[in-house]
Amino acid sequence: MQALRRILGGTPELELLWGEPMANLTSFRIGGPVACVVRPFSEAALAALVSLMRKEHIPHIFLGGGTNVLAPDESWEVLVIQMNRCLGKIIELSTGSGGKRLVHVGAGVRLSSLLRFCLREELEGVEALVGIPGSVGGAIVMNAGSRDGCIADSLLWVDLLEKSGERRRVYRAELPAKYRQMGLPRDAAVLGGCIELRKGSGRRLRERMGQAMRERRASQPMGFPSAGCIFRNPPQASAGALIEQAGLKGVRFGDAQVSEKHANWIVNRGKASAAQVLKLMEHVEQTVLNRFGIALEREVHVLERGQSLH
Repeated sequence: MQALRRILGGTPELELLWGEPMANLTSFRIGGPVACVVRPFSEAALAALVSLMRKEHIPHIFLGGGTNVLAPDESWEVLVIQMNRCLGKIIELSTGSGGKRLVHVGAGVRLSSLLRFCLREELEGVEALVGIPGSVGGAIVMNAGSRDGCIADSLLWVDLLEKSGERRRVYRAELPAKYRQMGLPRDAAVLGGCIELRKGSGRRLRERMGQAMRERRASQPMGFPSAGCIFRNPPQASAGALIEQAGLKGVRFGDAQVSEKHANWIVNRGKASAAQVLKLMEHVEQTVLNRFGIALEREVHVLERGQSLH
Protein backbone atom coordinates (compact mmCIF):
# COMPACT_ATOMS: atom_id res chain seq x y z
CA MET A 1 0.00 0.00 0.00
CA GLN A 2 2.81 2.44 0.88
CA ALA A 3 4.50 1.74 -2.46
CA LEU A 4 1.24 2.45 -4.26
CA ARG A 5 0.81 5.71 -2.34
CA ARG A 6 4.32 6.73 -3.35
CA ILE A 7 3.71 5.93 -7.03
CA LEU A 8 0.34 7.67 -7.27
CA GLY A 9 0.92 10.48 -4.80
CA GLY A 10 2.74 12.69 -7.25
CA THR A 11 0.49 11.98 -10.23
CA PRO A 12 -1.58 15.05 -11.17
CA GLU A 13 -5.21 15.10 -12.25
CA LEU A 14 -6.25 12.10 -10.19
CA GLU A 15 -8.85 11.74 -7.45
CA LEU A 16 -7.67 9.00 -5.07
CA LEU A 17 -9.96 7.12 -2.67
CA TRP A 18 -7.88 4.82 -0.46
CA GLY A 19 -9.49 1.70 1.00
CA GLU A 20 -12.87 2.46 -0.58
CA PRO A 21 -15.42 -0.39 -0.18
CA MET A 22 -16.76 -1.81 -3.43
CA ALA A 23 -20.16 -1.69 -1.75
CA ASN A 24 -20.04 2.08 -2.32
CA LEU A 25 -19.32 1.63 -6.03
CA THR A 26 -21.83 -1.03 -7.08
CA SER A 27 -25.62 -1.07 -7.36
CA PHE A 28 -25.70 -4.35 -5.38
CA ARG A 29 -24.20 -2.45 -2.39
CA ILE A 30 -21.91 -5.44 -1.80
CA GLY A 31 -18.13 -5.70 -1.67
CA GLY A 32 -15.10 -5.22 0.55
CA PRO A 33 -12.44 -2.50 0.39
CA VAL A 34 -9.96 -2.19 -2.47
CA ALA A 35 -6.48 -0.68 -2.30
CA CYS A 36 -7.52 2.48 -4.11
CA VAL A 37 -10.17 3.90 -6.42
CA VAL A 38 -8.72 6.28 -8.99
CA ARG A 39 -10.76 8.80 -11.00
CA PRO A 40 -8.70 10.61 -13.65
CA PHE A 41 -9.79 14.15 -14.51
CA SER A 42 -8.80 13.93 -18.20
CA GLU A 43 -8.29 11.37 -20.93
CA ALA A 44 -4.58 12.24 -20.97
CA ALA A 45 -4.37 11.50 -17.25
CA LEU A 46 -6.17 8.20 -17.84
CA ALA A 47 -3.72 7.17 -20.57
CA ALA A 48 -0.76 8.12 -18.37
CA LEU A 49 -2.25 6.16 -15.47
CA VAL A 50 -2.75 3.01 -17.56
CA SER A 51 0.83 3.21 -18.85
CA LEU A 52 2.08 3.64 -15.29
CA MET A 53 0.07 0.63 -14.04
CA ARG A 54 1.56 -1.50 -16.79
CA LYS A 55 5.10 -0.26 -16.14
CA GLU A 56 4.87 -0.88 -12.39
CA HIS A 57 2.91 -4.17 -12.77
CA ILE A 58 0.12 -2.89 -10.52
CA PRO A 59 -3.07 -5.02 -10.61
CA HIS A 60 -6.03 -2.92 -11.78
CA ILE A 61 -9.53 -3.17 -13.16
CA PHE A 62 -11.84 -0.73 -14.94
CA LEU A 63 -15.27 -0.06 -13.45
CA GLY A 64 -18.13 1.83 -15.05
CA GLY A 65 -21.34 2.53 -13.19
CA GLY A 66 -21.03 -0.72 -11.22
CA THR A 67 -24.58 -1.74 -12.11
CA ASN A 68 -23.86 -5.20 -13.49
CA VAL A 69 -21.18 -6.29 -11.04
CA LEU A 70 -20.88 -8.52 -7.97
CA ALA A 71 -17.72 -7.70 -6.01
CA PRO A 72 -16.03 -10.01 -3.45
CA ASP A 73 -16.62 -9.56 0.28
CA GLU A 74 -12.94 -9.61 1.23
CA SER A 75 -10.43 -6.78 0.98
CA TRP A 76 -8.68 -6.71 -2.37
CA GLU A 77 -5.26 -5.30 -3.25
CA VAL A 78 -6.32 -3.91 -6.61
CA LEU A 79 -6.60 -0.48 -8.18
CA VAL A 80 -10.09 0.35 -9.46
CA ILE A 81 -10.13 2.89 -12.30
CA GLN A 82 -13.37 4.82 -12.82
CA MET A 83 -13.70 7.04 -15.87
CA ASN A 84 -16.87 9.02 -15.21
CA ARG A 85 -14.95 12.25 -14.51
CA CYS A 86 -12.86 12.27 -17.69
CA LEU A 87 -15.21 10.68 -20.21
CA GLY A 88 -18.50 12.37 -19.46
CA LYS A 89 -19.19 14.34 -22.64
CA ILE A 90 -21.72 13.98 -25.46
CA ILE A 91 -20.42 15.55 -28.68
CA GLU A 92 -22.41 15.83 -31.90
CA LEU A 93 -20.07 15.03 -34.78
CA SER A 94 -22.15 15.62 -37.90
CA THR A 95 -25.58 15.80 -39.47
CA GLY A 96 -26.21 13.56 -42.46
CA SER A 97 -28.93 13.11 -45.04
CA GLY A 98 -32.39 12.00 -44.00
CA GLY A 99 -32.06 13.56 -40.57
CA LYS A 100 -29.24 11.23 -39.47
CA ARG A 101 -27.01 12.55 -36.69
CA LEU A 102 -23.68 11.11 -35.55
CA VAL A 103 -23.05 11.57 -31.83
CA HIS A 104 -19.93 10.59 -29.87
CA VAL A 105 -20.70 9.59 -26.29
CA GLY A 106 -18.03 9.24 -23.61
CA ALA A 107 -17.87 6.01 -21.62
CA GLY A 108 -18.58 7.88 -18.38
CA VAL A 109 -21.89 9.35 -19.57
CA ARG A 110 -24.85 7.91 -17.67
CA LEU A 111 -27.42 6.22 -19.89
CA SER A 112 -30.08 8.43 -18.32
CA SER A 113 -28.09 11.51 -19.45
CA LEU A 114 -27.82 10.16 -23.00
CA LEU A 115 -31.58 9.59 -23.09
CA ARG A 116 -32.28 13.09 -21.80
CA PHE A 117 -30.00 14.47 -24.54
CA CYS A 118 -31.91 12.47 -27.17
CA LEU A 119 -35.23 13.68 -25.82
CA ARG A 120 -34.09 17.31 -25.81
CA GLU A 121 -32.67 17.07 -29.35
CA GLU A 122 -35.59 14.88 -30.55
CA LEU A 123 -33.28 12.07 -31.68
CA GLU A 124 -34.43 8.46 -32.05
CA GLY A 125 -32.38 5.27 -31.95
CA VAL A 126 -31.58 4.34 -28.36
CA GLU A 127 -35.02 4.08 -26.76
CA ALA A 128 -34.31 0.41 -25.99
CA LEU A 129 -32.00 1.67 -23.22
CA VAL A 130 -34.77 3.41 -21.26
CA GLY A 131 -34.69 2.45 -17.59
CA ILE A 132 -31.34 0.65 -17.77
CA PRO A 133 -28.97 2.02 -15.11
CA GLY A 134 -25.25 2.52 -15.50
CA SER A 135 -22.89 4.19 -17.94
CA VAL A 136 -22.45 4.15 -21.70
CA GLY A 137 -19.11 2.34 -21.35
CA GLY A 138 -20.69 -0.53 -19.45
CA ALA A 139 -23.62 -0.61 -21.86
CA ILE A 140 -21.23 -0.96 -24.79
CA VAL A 141 -19.22 -3.73 -23.11
CA MET A 142 -22.30 -5.86 -22.40
CA ASN A 143 -24.35 -4.72 -25.43
CA ALA A 144 -27.11 -3.56 -23.12
CA GLY A 145 -30.67 -3.43 -24.32
CA SER A 146 -34.19 -4.73 -23.98
CA ARG A 147 -36.68 -6.66 -26.06
CA ASP A 148 -36.86 -3.59 -28.34
CA GLY A 149 -33.19 -3.66 -29.32
CA CYS A 150 -29.65 -3.10 -28.06
CA ILE A 151 -26.95 -0.46 -28.20
CA ALA A 152 -25.14 -2.33 -30.99
CA ASP A 153 -28.07 -1.48 -33.29
CA SER A 154 -27.02 2.18 -33.42
CA LEU A 155 -23.28 1.83 -32.76
CA LEU A 156 -20.83 2.81 -35.52
CA TRP A 157 -17.53 2.51 -33.70
CA VAL A 158 -15.93 2.15 -30.27
CA ASP A 159 -12.82 3.96 -29.04
CA LEU A 160 -10.61 1.79 -26.84
CA LEU A 161 -7.61 2.42 -24.62
CA GLU A 162 -5.16 -0.47 -24.93
CA LYS A 163 -3.18 -1.63 -21.91
CA SER A 164 -0.13 -0.05 -23.57
CA GLY A 165 -1.82 3.34 -23.21
CA GLU A 166 -2.48 3.59 -26.96
CA ARG A 167 -5.88 4.58 -28.33
CA ARG A 168 -7.57 2.36 -30.94
CA ARG A 169 -10.83 2.65 -32.88
CA VAL A 170 -12.83 -0.51 -33.59
CA TYR A 171 -15.72 -0.38 -36.05
CA ARG A 172 -19.01 -2.15 -35.45
CA ALA A 173 -18.47 -4.49 -38.43
CA GLU A 174 -15.32 -5.81 -36.74
CA LEU A 175 -17.13 -6.77 -33.53
CA PRO A 176 -18.79 -10.17 -33.03
CA ALA A 177 -21.67 -8.57 -31.12
CA LYS A 178 -24.47 -10.80 -29.93
CA TYR A 179 -27.05 -10.93 -27.15
CA ARG A 180 -25.57 -9.14 -24.10
CA GLN A 181 -22.04 -9.36 -25.47
CA MET A 182 -20.13 -6.92 -27.68
CA GLY A 183 -17.04 -9.07 -28.12
CA LEU A 184 -14.53 -6.38 -27.13
CA PRO A 185 -11.00 -7.33 -26.00
CA ARG A 186 -11.00 -7.91 -22.24
CA ASP A 187 -7.74 -6.08 -21.61
CA ALA A 188 -8.84 -2.75 -23.11
CA ALA A 189 -10.92 0.04 -21.62
CA VAL A 190 -13.83 1.62 -23.48
CA LEU A 191 -13.32 5.37 -23.90
CA GLY A 192 -16.59 5.96 -25.74
CA GLY A 193 -18.45 5.26 -28.93
CA CYS A 194 -20.16 6.87 -31.89
CA ILE A 195 -23.86 6.19 -32.35
CA GLU A 196 -26.05 6.99 -35.33
CA LEU A 197 -29.35 8.62 -34.43
CA ARG A 198 -32.13 10.11 -36.51
CA LYS A 199 -34.34 13.14 -36.14
CA GLY A 200 -37.75 12.19 -34.81
CA SER A 201 -40.87 13.50 -33.16
CA GLY A 202 -40.39 14.83 -29.64
CA ARG A 203 -43.94 13.92 -28.71
CA ARG A 204 -43.56 10.35 -29.98
CA LEU A 205 -40.23 9.99 -28.20
CA ARG A 206 -41.71 11.14 -24.88
CA GLU A 207 -44.60 8.70 -25.27
CA ARG A 208 -42.34 5.74 -26.11
CA MET A 209 -39.84 6.48 -23.36
CA GLY A 210 -42.61 7.06 -20.83
CA GLN A 211 -44.32 3.80 -21.73
CA ALA A 212 -41.05 1.85 -21.53
CA MET A 213 -40.31 3.34 -18.10
CA ARG A 214 -43.79 2.51 -16.80
CA GLU A 215 -43.43 -1.09 -17.98
CA ARG A 216 -40.05 -1.43 -16.25
CA ARG A 217 -41.35 -0.02 -12.99
CA ALA A 218 -44.33 -2.37 -13.11
CA SER A 219 -42.26 -5.50 -13.73
CA GLN A 220 -38.96 -4.88 -11.94
CA PRO A 221 -38.10 -4.61 -8.23
CA MET A 222 -36.92 -1.04 -7.73
CA GLY A 223 -36.95 -0.93 -3.93
CA PHE A 224 -33.83 -2.98 -3.15
CA PRO A 225 -30.20 -2.91 -4.31
CA SER A 226 -29.57 -5.31 -7.19
CA ALA A 227 -27.56 -5.82 -10.36
CA GLY A 228 -30.54 -6.14 -12.69
CA CYS A 229 -31.02 -9.40 -14.57
CA ILE A 230 -28.69 -12.09 -13.25
CA PHE A 231 -28.89 -14.53 -16.18
CA ARG A 232 -29.02 -14.16 -19.94
CA ASN A 233 -32.14 -15.46 -21.65
CA PRO A 234 -31.48 -18.87 -23.27
CA PRO A 235 -32.42 -19.24 -26.95
CA GLN A 236 -36.19 -19.27 -27.38
CA ALA A 237 -36.79 -19.00 -23.64
CA SER A 238 -36.98 -16.53 -20.76
CA ALA A 239 -34.60 -17.01 -17.85
CA GLY A 240 -37.10 -15.34 -15.53
CA ALA A 241 -39.92 -17.64 -16.64
CA LEU A 242 -37.75 -20.75 -16.13
CA ILE A 243 -36.74 -19.61 -12.64
CA GLU A 244 -40.34 -18.85 -11.73
CA GLN A 245 -41.58 -22.19 -13.11
CA ALA A 246 -38.92 -23.92 -11.01
CA GLY A 247 -40.59 -22.44 -7.92
CA LEU A 248 -37.66 -20.23 -6.98
CA LYS A 249 -39.35 -16.85 -6.60
CA GLY A 250 -38.75 -15.56 -3.09
CA VAL A 251 -36.05 -18.14 -2.25
CA ARG A 252 -33.57 -16.54 0.10
CA PHE A 253 -30.08 -17.21 1.43
CA GLY A 254 -29.41 -14.70 4.18
CA ASP A 255 -30.31 -11.29 2.81
CA ALA A 256 -29.90 -12.37 -0.83
CA GLN A 257 -33.29 -13.17 -2.35
CA VAL A 258 -34.73 -14.14 -5.71
CA SER A 259 -37.11 -11.25 -6.26
CA GLU A 260 -40.79 -11.99 -5.80
CA LYS A 261 -41.55 -9.44 -8.52
CA HIS A 262 -39.10 -10.56 -11.23
CA ALA A 263 -37.53 -14.01 -10.90
CA ASN A 264 -34.41 -13.11 -12.90
CA TRP A 265 -33.41 -10.50 -10.33
CA ILE A 266 -31.60 -11.17 -7.07
CA VAL A 267 -32.06 -8.38 -4.55
CA ASN A 268 -30.12 -7.34 -1.48
CA ARG A 269 -32.68 -7.25 1.33
CA GLY A 270 -30.32 -5.55 3.75
CA LYS A 271 -26.83 -6.88 4.41
CA ALA A 272 -26.41 -9.56 1.76
CA SER A 273 -22.87 -10.78 1.14
CA ALA A 274 -21.30 -11.79 -2.16
CA ALA A 275 -21.05 -15.32 -0.77
CA GLN A 276 -24.82 -15.41 -0.19
CA VAL A 277 -25.55 -14.08 -3.68
CA LEU A 278 -23.20 -16.63 -5.27
CA LYS A 279 -24.74 -19.46 -3.28
CA LEU A 280 -28.20 -18.37 -4.42
CA MET A 281 -27.07 -18.06 -8.04
CA GLU A 282 -25.60 -21.56 -7.96
CA HIS A 283 -28.80 -22.91 -6.40
CA VAL A 284 -30.88 -21.32 -9.17
CA GLU A 285 -28.54 -22.64 -11.87
CA GLN A 286 -28.63 -26.19 -10.51
CA THR A 287 -32.40 -26.21 -9.96
CA VAL A 288 -33.15 -24.96 -13.49
CA LEU A 289 -30.67 -27.45 -14.97
CA ASN A 290 -32.23 -30.35 -13.05
CA ARG A 291 -35.78 -29.29 -13.91
CA PHE A 292 -35.46 -28.25 -17.55
CA GLY A 293 -32.03 -29.44 -18.70
CA ILE A 294 -31.06 -25.83 -19.47
CA ALA A 295 -27.78 -24.34 -18.26
CA LEU A 296 -28.31 -20.68 -17.45
CA GLU A 297 -25.54 -18.29 -18.46
CA ARG A 298 -24.69 -15.45 -16.11
CA GLU A 299 -25.26 -11.87 -17.24
CA VAL A 300 -23.92 -10.29 -14.06
CA HIS A 301 -20.13 -9.95 -13.98
CA VAL A 302 -18.72 -11.71 -10.91
CA LEU A 303 -15.41 -10.16 -9.86
CA GLU A 304 -12.92 -12.40 -8.09
CA ARG A 305 -9.94 -11.52 -5.92
CA GLY A 306 -6.80 -11.98 -7.95
CA GLN A 307 -8.62 -11.04 -11.15
CA SER A 308 -6.97 -7.99 -12.70
CA LEU A 309 -5.19 -6.47 -15.66
CA HIS A 310 -1.41 -6.06 -15.58
